[in-house]
Amino acid sequence: MDEMAGMSAPVSRRSFLKTATYGAAATAMTPAWARVIGANDRINVAIIGLGLRGSDHLNLLLEHRRNKADIQIVALCDVYQRRLTRASKLVPGARTYTQHEEVLKRPDIDAVFIATPDHWHASMTLDAINSGKDVYVEKPMTHTVEEAKVVAHRAKELNRVIQVGVQGLSWHRWPKVREIIRSGMIGQVVAVQGTYSRNVPTGDWNWPIDPGAGPDGTGENHIDWKQWLGSAPQIPFNADRFFRFRKYWDYSGGIATDLHYHVVAPFHLAIANDFPIRSAGMGGLWVYNDGRQTPDTFLTAADYPSKYSMTIQSSQVNEHGPRMMLRGTKATIHLSDEWEGPPSRQYDYADIVPESPYVAEFAKQYGNEMVRIDGVGNEGDLLHVDNFLDCIRTRKQPNCPVDLGYKVMATIDLSVRSYRNGRVYYFDAENERVYEKGQA
Repeated sequence: MDEMAGMSAPVSRRSFLKTATYGAAATAMTPAWARVIGANDRINVAIIGLGLRGSDHLNLLLEHRRNKADIQIVALCDVYQRRLTRASKLVPGARTYTQHEEVLKRPDIDAVFIATPDHWHASMTLDAINSGKDVYVEKPMTHTVEEAKVVAHRAKELNRVIQVGVQGLSWHRWPKVREIIRSGMIGQVVAVQGTYSRNVPTGDWNWPIDPGAGPDGTGENHIDWKQWLGSAPQIPFNADRFFRFRKYWDYSGGIATDLHYHVVAPFHLAIANDFPIRSAGMGGLWVYNDGRQTPDTFLTAADYPSKYSMTIQSSQVNEHGPRMMLRGTKATIHLSDEWEGPPSRQYDYADIVPESPYVAEFAKQYGNEMVRIDGVGNEGDLLHVDNFLDCIRTRKQPNCPVDLGYKVMATIDLSVRSYRNGRVYYFDAENERVYEKGQA
């Protein structure tokens, strides 16, 4: 049975693999396509996608450049002319494009920031690395785990740097948590839980729709709808789908890919970067009634071969999700919410509390019945961008590398499939494939 059966995927696995194989073969015949960056050379950067997140990338790059003038933004790309015009005012010297293929043909570009809808992430990333460029791609790394497999293997073959946009992995928070776990302080980790919750009465992701914008619009109002759709189902222009794409399965995985990725990835870094044994998703459209497809309340649950279970429960209509905890046999780490949530749960420390059978042992070893670790709060987005740019020069792996992005994608994608199909999906790590129970 094809594990994609019943799914409305942006591109079939067969056609994507065919394209990927052709791209790999073509690249293999092209010698020395990557520009060698000297110690004093500036990194030439392009941004593809200039909506809300892409505009954030542009501002972060400009902030980086103010701190350290070692980059130049040479290309801006978006299918919506108004966004291009707005961005170009901040970087007057950059060339503008509506076709990302033209950007990737330029041999002088070293790195690409991709902030498009999810259904474009895999093909753009693959085309970029095949043309000798390094990539910062927003989470999710791809739309499906099959796409993630192709991208991860190809990036390794080409020794390209791929940073997935999970900014929290560049904070001090998660390396410190990893050190605590590896020290044995909390014993064996058996379960972790977290959330990314908010309350948006008007409907989360209901971003403003510009009147008059579309494929028939002229000047600033023009949108290249065909280019935006790409390999997604070809439908007439729909302004809600364009401006609010996260509400629709063809272009997004909803809460799982937009929000849960920010919580699953840190757990992978802190404990072990494994493929899941199995993953399930539950939830529903309990409140929103605006024609969207993706749920407003969602749970991801997964088991891992490192012998622990993960649950991430989020809502867009209630900000109080489960408290962030890493639960060990001897103690539990209590953390603030990773992102958003109630103000009372936004703080920059972690409390390590022993389990009752180990209180005396813990106090004797650590001098107290509870240990507080400071400096593990939200440190913003710039550190993640800085880390990526540094890795372009050093060729080291970034803080959210492609292998981690791939394995997190397995957990996330399987939970989405589970929710949509009403089944639990398993992952065969040896053969890197999805299956249902009884099919192994």
